[in-house]
Amino acid sequence: MGVEEIPVGTAGVAWGGRVPYTSQPPPLSRQGADLASLGTINCDGAETMHQDRWGQDVTAASAEAVAALDETVMAYLGLRQDTGDVMKTAFRHDPEMPMLSITRSYFMQLFCQNGLMVRAQQAIDGAEAAIAKHGATRREAMHLETARTWLVGDFSRACALWDEILMENPRDVLALRLAHFLHFYLGDTQNTRDSVNRVMYAWDPSVPAYGFVKGMQAFGFEESGNYAAGEAAGREAVEINNEDCWATHAVAHVMEMTGRHEEGIDWLEGLARNWGGVNNFKYHTWWHLAMYYLEREDYAKVLELYDTEFRAEPTDDHIDISNAVSMLGRLEMRGVDVGGRWGELGDVCARHVDDHLYVFHDAHYVWAMAAAGRTDDVAKYLVGLPDAAKSDLTEGKVFRDVGIPLSDAIVAYMNKDYGKAVDLLAPVRYQVYRIGGSHAQRDLFAQLLVHVAIADGRYDFARGLISERLERRPGSSLNWRWLGRTLDGLGDAAGAGDAKKRADDLIAA
Repeated sequence: MGVEEIPVGTAGVAWGGRVPYTSQPPPLSRQGADLASLGTINCDGAETMHQDRWGQDVTAASAEAVAALDETVMAYLGLRQDTGDVMKTAFRHDPEMPMLSITRSYFMQLFCQNGLMVRAQQAIDGAEAAIAKHGATRREAMHLETARTWLVGDFSRACALWDEILMENPRDVLALRLAHFLHFYLGDTQNTRDSVNRVMYAWDPSVPAYGFVKGMQAFGFEESGNYAAGEAAGREAVEINNEDCWATHAVAHVMEMTGRHEEGIDWLEGLARNWGGVNNFKYHTWWHLAMYYLEREDYAKVLELYDTEFRAEPTDDHIDISNAVSMLGRLEMRGVDVGGRWGELGDVCARHVDDHLYVFHDAHYVWAMAAAGRTDDVAKYLVGLPDAAKSDLTEGKVFRDVGIPLSDAIVAYMNKDYGKAVDLLAPVRYQVYRIGGSHAQRDLFAQLLVHVAIADGRYDFARGLISERLERRPGSSLNWRWLGRTLDGLGDAAGAGDAKKRADDLIAA
């Protein structure tokens, strides 16, 4: 592969020299060194350089094109339905803007579907062609490298690259949001929090998108257990913009984790009217509302919200699917008849039987397919897991260590082989965080372990698990009902009766 030498300019950076440009990424072992040497790559001169609303240099044909890119980023931060339309407007202004094509690649990768990875690569190709023609800043070149790295599956390094971008460009809100997202999907709660906190010195209410940054900060605080700080930051963000669904949902998480279900219902029902312009993420926020009603044991309301809000449309978006699967799974473990709802979900998830991109998504797909009785698809899914686990990149390791036993445990549970499910789940229970998702989302698998332990008659083990949960969530009626069943199994009728009464009292309160 030949290398084209592109002159290096000086706009906005202190580096000089010449930077090699190639249409293919260097070997992973070389990427860090190559990035360390990057300066501004600029072929056309100052007329191609403009500034975005955060004061960052952008290679573009016009200020209008940059403004359209800025609005695309703002739409993404706001989880707006019209983000795609806004991006199309930006392409009409300048189809050869490097950062715009890179952003498109990022967006394609966010969908987490194999079928869209071709488009993600095409967008990278477009960015490379644009840089070869017009040049790029060091920041843009680093974004291109990050998009490549994410696409090949090295998620940990992609996060590291975004964090490196942010050290030099603390107001790069696109890098900030993407790092926040992917740290979260790696189960890295510390960096979900700290990738935002590391740059807060550069943000104040006068900076565009400050409210969105506070919403990210809120979620990071919540996931790392600082509930007071998370709630304060989230409420500040919602005061700035009451349509900020990410911040709204961060506060909802705080209320979920602290057992404040009635407050949570009031919080979300009071803000729901603001979600009209929000993309599919509003379904996840409706899911949170249903979670509060689940804790109240108002199962009719939960199913109503399932049918009319968070699963009203049979989408195949991975977040929508996880919402639906995790709720039906929770309901069934509580003994609730969910009717024929698994059939639709199983049909949708069968489209992703070969995806194997993220363990978190896969675990929900196989749960739905098994619950729907799609045995052939489940078998095909399981056959594909060893190949997914061969990679030495980020998710390959997670598949090996967690994804395979977790998937096997789910299938064993569906086959009523409860002992096998316990034996598979118990050794990895403290590793499940690595699949990503929130504490609230991953609790599905913690609940599964308790459920199958009781079903298999392992009452001593179940009692220990329930004791752990009660220390964290003494206001959960589910935990007390589980304890009642467990003590019944251990022959402690009086203790079981007391536990059941505690559950009833919590619901009656």
